[in-house]
Amino acid sequence: METRRMPVQASAASNVRSIRELFQQNEYLVVRDISAAASGRAILVYINVLIDEKALNEFVIRKISEDQSRPGRISSGSVLDSLHTVSSVVSIPRIDAAAAFIADAGIVLFADDHPSAYGIKLPGYETRAIEEPKIEVNVRGPRESFIEDLHTNLSLIFRKLKTPDLKTITYIIGSESRTKVTLLYLESKIDPNVLNELKRRIGQIQLDILTVNTQIEERIQDSTWSPFPQIFNTERPDRVVTALNRGKAAIIADGTPIALIAPTTFFEMMHPSEDLYERFYFANFLRALRLITLFISLFGPALYIAVTTFHLEMIPTPLMMAFLSSKAGVPFPTFVEAILMEVAFEILREASLRLPRAVGQSVSIVGALVIGEAAVQSGIVSRPMVIVVAMTGIASFTIPAFSTAISFRMLRFPFMLLAAYDGVLGISLGFLALLCHLCSLQSCGVPFLNPVSDKGWRETLQKFILPPVKYRARNKGGS
Repeated sequence: METRRMPVQASAASNVRSIRELFQQNEYLVVRDISAAASGRAILVYINVLIDEKALNEFVIRKISEDQSRPGRISSGSVLDSLHTVSSVVSIPRIDAAAAFIADAGIVLFADDHPSAYGIKLPGYETRAIEEPKIEVNVRGPRESFIEDLHTNLSLIFRKLKTPDLKTITYIIGSESRTKVTLLYLESKIDPNVLNELKRRIGQIQLDILTVNTQIEERIQDSTWSPFPQIFNTERPDRVVTALNRGKAAIIADGTPIALIAPTTFFEMMHPSEDLYERFYFANFLRALRLITLFISLFGPALYIAVTTFHLEMIPTPLMMAFLSSKAGVPFPTFVEAILMEVAFEILREASLRLPRAVGQSVSIVGALVIGEAAVQSGIVSRPMVIVVAMTGIASFTIPAFSTAISFRMLRFPFMLLAAYDGVLGISLGFLALLCHLCSLQSCGVPFLNPVSDKGWRETLQKFILPPVKYRARNKGGS
């Protein structure tokens, strides 16, 4: 019989040989014989870099030694009794299951005359402390974000949802990494069809190694080739709790500080959790401002190219004269100017992300000033183009969802090309194609661009306007 599928034998030494065969050339595997001379053999097996050896020696080994020093207590069964006093013990029937348990920060006991192994969890590896969110920052909201440890992340959610209605399903994804992935939902809130579809999609994922939840996102989204993300990702536990209360499901993978929320819509990606912690009139002002900056970030350079190339009659005469005078001496057409400045801006933005935090912001600001001024002084680009590109870049920072902002940054270039080809008509045709694409998208069967709710006009209106808290509470506080 293949070693991986072998059942646990009644001989501890035989089982240890099988484990050594699976973990050969792993110098961190520890095999520890803890039985007395007169007793049946009892052997603990673990990987020392994954478990808390100090706690093992202090609470497990010492307890076992004390029990074995008493007359009549020297047996492998007494070792098992000692394990029960330290942690919950699971029975492991096969060698491959025992090896997987050891690789997942577990300690396995093999004992003579026991046809099953016994395991306890005693993790001892270091995890990052809970910190403030790095991407989804706010002024008045909670100051905690997810980390890379699954159990810590789940505890952050369970502390906020103290209800038996919160259900979890755990999957093991990755034949080699065996990463734990947990699906969370509120049973009374979620649509059963959506839940069944998510279960089916997650259950069909086949991977060797799962390292980031982007691998899950790509496999459960409806349209792989769309530039728009159809699964919302967040680092904030409060955002997950709000989504669960609105009938969504959350997916959290071990080893990543980001949770996935499904299904989602375009409008939810435009509203950060900050809106829920501000006065409703200020939140609505910010929502209107974001809608304006959304169009600026997408159409800013394209409209400038179209107007200055094809539709000069749309510009007031004094402004037109200023534009024409600034263009004097520039050797490139407006489209080439825009491409050069946009590419330079994206390079600076990417460089600021990759550099150490202490110098990243300085490089982006100084680089933009130096390059922009040098380009104008050398006559490569005009001053209005520098202003348009700068305003477009700043406007893109106001989009709350980082992945959605990236989508609009990429789409900006096709719209610039359409504007250079056919002016405002080209932009209009491109915008119509974009709307058709958004209307065709779905997120786990839910229309991605559907602002209409089947729960009444109040919730439909909340897609756009955040009401006062007392009216929001009547509708489960969602937004």
